[in-house]
Amino acid sequence: MRKVLDKVPEEVWPLLKPYLEAVRDAPDIETGRRLAEEVVARFGDAHPSAMRSFQEDLEASLAPLELPAVHRKHVRTTNLIERSFEEERRPAKVIPRFRTEKECLKLVFATLWQASGRWRRIRFSEHERRQLQPYREERQGRRRRHNHEERKATVA
Repeated sequence: MRKVLDKVPEEVWPLLKPYLEAVRDAPDIETGRRLAEEVVARFGDAHPSAMRSFQEDLEASLAPLELPAVHRKHVRTTNLIERSFEEERRPAKVIPRFRTEKECLKLVFATLWQASGRWRRIRFSEHERRQLQPYREERQGRRRRHNHEERKATVA
């Protein structure tokens, strides 16, 4: 949202932001796509660069809508990841440099391991695991097709 809003004048923000939030908070991915089309139709002529940016990142922005609703907010935000990087930077400031890549990886692993203890918000019930199974199978199928296409391109 910030990336799109940065491309329009500030006076447009109060008008555009509710539309972007509606896409982000759509009940399912099909509704999200439909709402996104409406946003582009409404604001595309007046703000083409913002709508181009919106369309470029649309699929990634809609990806959380494929997950159970209870997990969407936690998945779509980067706060958890950013906090982990912040934790990793603190000891790295004290250590002037790493002698080996292994030393760096050990510090990052230890930091993420420690941070993972605070990842309590995301819990999966058996019902949610069943809901995620088709999504996993679809992703695996895409990955297999992609790998197959890469092998064909390499052979050709």
